[in-house]
Amino acid sequence: MATLHPLERKVLESLSNREWKDVRSLSISSGLKEDQVRRAVEWLLQKGFVEKHEVKHTQMQIKDKPAELKLVEILKSSGGTLSLEQLRSVLSQEELSAGMGKARANKWIEVKGDGEASVRLTGTDYSIYFSSFERISAGKELSAFDLKYLEDLSRRGLVQIKEHRSIEYRITEHGLAALSSQHEEYLEGLTAELLASGAWKGKRLRPIDVKADAPRFYPGRRHPVREFISEVRDVYISMGFTELHGGSIQPAFWNFDALFIPQDHPAREMQDTFYLEDLQDEAIRREGVYERVALTHENGWVTGGTGWGYRWDVNQAKKLLLRTHNTVLTVKALHEYGNRELRVFAISKVYRNESLDYKHLAEFHQMDGIIAGKNLNIKHLVGFLKEFYRKLGIKDVKLWPTYFPYTEPSLQIMGYSEKAGGWIELGGSGIFRPEVTIPLGVDLPVLAWGPAIERLMLLRYNLNDIRELYSNDIGWLRRRRQFASGEG
Repeated sequence: MATLHPLERKVLESLSNREWKDVRSLSISSGLKEDQVRRAVEWLLQKGFVEKHEVKHTQMQIKDKPAELKLVEILKSSGGTLSLEQLRSVLSQEELSAGMGKARANKWIEVKGDGEASVRLTGTDYSIYFSSFERISAGKELSAFDLKYLEDLSRRGLVQIKEHRSIEYRITEHGLAALSSQHEEYLEGLTAELLASGAWKGKRLRPIDVKADAPRFYPGRRHPVREFISEVRDVYISMGFTELHGGSIQPAFWNFDALFIPQDHPAREMQDTFYLEDLQDEAIRREGVYERVALTHENGWVTGGTGWGYRWDVNQAKKLLLRTHNTVLTVKALHEYGNRELRVFAISKVYRNESLDYKHLAEFHQMDGIIAGKNLNIKHLVGFLKEFYRKLGIKDVKLWPTYFPYTEPSLQIMGYSEKAGGWIELGGSGIFRPEVTIPLGVDLPVLAWGPAIERLMLLRYNLNDIRELYSNDIGWLRRRRQFASGEG
């Protein structure tokens, strides 16, 4: 038979009368702290020495007496009749209206007179309602009529009913047998005092159940999103990339114009982009790189294209906004580094005026990267992306042809989700068009991509709703394993 821990013995002794008791009662009768009682009953439940059941408790709180009962009491104390003016002096307008409405519906009162109206009690019996309210207030056993009246009072907000549940425990036959059969005192451990005094001689150490469940330990750690970002950053750096940083607020020029996105493009509307009201970047003037981008939009400049065929407006380019992608950082890096080979990436938040659903957020993380170098082509882009995702443990990746204003050819990055039962969109990629690179002073091929971090995590954790990442479900946060396992 399993031995009893001292805490278990005290709890069993408190339950020896076979009564059901909750943790608080056991704490009082055993002299143990409530945490000690909880720990002991869990051990005893595993051994079959106690059993438990759930008890539902209902607590009623009377907030106010019904207005119709107040009205009747006032009329009774005044001889059965009062004018409306007199009633208004003792009841609020709300109480008077509610009370008269109920009392007239029950035929307890009648109102006479058109000018100075008076209210008179009738001979109708209303005592049953007073008796019912007294039983409800006193918490006595309720009749069918009382329960119906209680429901009415609760609906009117005069009685608040709260329910709470508690767990109660009772000793089992096995528990009684264990309590009566084990009287030997065990030592919980050897101390310096026991060794010095010799008091340990003739005593036995309490046996330890090596098969017992160990307590769960939940150490502190980074949020899954932050942890995954660190992993992605490590992969980029291991592949020879340099990280870029930049502010969340950017001018529309670098966010849109430099990427050859026309100024009348739907993505630039306030329905899709968060603009800063009445703020502009006054440093942007139609000269230098800004002039070259403007001419490219208008007629193609020297890029070999025809442009968009409209008059470019510098005031549109000056507008400040919350960046809608991190390509704003990589395209600025192309301009700053000039016509030389380059490998850079950026991981940070981007902002879009999106309707929130299972795959869209208004604020999320995006990783953008570019590789600029001689003789690069679409095969290099496909090879790099497959290797990149392989390093992140994501093997089922496809790239489908698509269209973006600033890349040609363009590829949509798709990942297979078992939970969603199909392919989900991860982000875009492609080779920057000459209309993007040449105005920046770059005539090298530039491979570019920009997947969302959260969508990658849907694959990693086998989720089908992006909002689950930020629900902060403490159970999921505790249960999830290391990213390397690919499980959540």
